[in-house]
Amino acid sequence: MTVRVSVGVFLATLSTGFLPVPEEATLLGGGFAVRLGRASLAEGIGAAWLAVMLGDTLAYFIGRELLGRALRTRWGVRVFPEARRAWGERLVAEHGVRAIVVARFLVGLRGFVYFAVGSSRYPLGRFLLANGAAAAVEVGALVSVGFAFGAMHARVGVWIDLVAAAVLLVALFGPLIARRFAKSPS
Repeated sequence: MTVRVSVGVFLATLSTGFLPVPEEATLLGGGFAVRLGRASLAEGIGAAWLAVMLGDTLAYFIGRELLGRALRTRWGVRVFPEARRAWGERLVAEHGVRAIVVARFLVGLRGFVYFAVGSSRYPLGRFLLANGAAAAVEVGALVSVGFAFGAMHARVGVWIDLVAAAVLLVALFGPLIARRFAKSPS
């Protein structure tokens, strides 16, 4: 049973690389599923962390192999002239760890920052080390919060399921609703 739950957490978290679902929502849901599935919190965090690291490393390599080449084409040079691209690469070289750690906590920008880090040829080992440490903090915290919601399930009953569902809905649709209100004329 615990292996199935951990594999489910892994697959759900990994799916955020190609599905329009915030990674944070799957981490919260994964912690909830781990608790209800009677799996260990460490297994759930480990499975989610591994999925996060695979997805982030894929974003790094996409940036390194595809974005870097695209920016050197005639179209890429027109959009991002050599001076601007060199400035961005210097910025990543000087502030790489800071950019990686901050991006880990920025839901909508994380992938773009990791593309840029890869494109700048930032060393893979340093990327993995900085991202792995930041991911351990974020993944551990979010899976633990979801796990706590799951633990409350036995005491509170269906009400905690509704609260957890509301948190997931806010994580999923909150940014869309906020963007819509920000654009509407007052």
